[in-house]
Amino acid sequence: MASQSKEDVLRRILYELQMMEGTAQVLQQRLQVLTNAQAELRMSQQSLDDMKGLKEDTPLLVPVGGGAFVHAKTASLEKVIVGVGADVSIEMELPKALEDVQKRLEEVEKTATAVEEQLGQVLAQMQSHQEVGNRLSAELQGGAAGVR
Repeated sequence: MASQSKEDVLRRILYELQMMEGTAQVLQQRLQVLTNAQAELRMSQQSLDDMKGLKEDTPLLVPVGGGAFVHAKTASLEKVIVGVGADVSIEMELPKALEDVQKRLEEVEKTATAVEEQLGQVLAQMQSHQEVGNRLSAELQGGAAGVR
């Protein structure tokens, strides 16, 4: 009877471990998305900051992807176009655009920190469940060996 109860507990622990593995995987994917967003926002921030000192008709190389660039010249940099989400972009004055990018970067960093904390908690729970599962499994194997 006692071994049956231990088997039930072991099954429950294994099921919970599977659920936690799925949760950890989702959190890791979310963290990767946030990390990519951080890198993109930092690049935007740096590019906008670098452009503050440029004058009109300054020659530039503009990346178009795949390591390819096109030649271009700056127009007026008083206003820039900034994506604000959901495929919507608006025109902003350069200082306002820099401020907007900084705020979004701070939000993404805050969210990434929260996701990292959640992931750490899930991984700690998984480790604890794994240890209990290993102990129960050893007890069940030891009990089965004694019956033979």
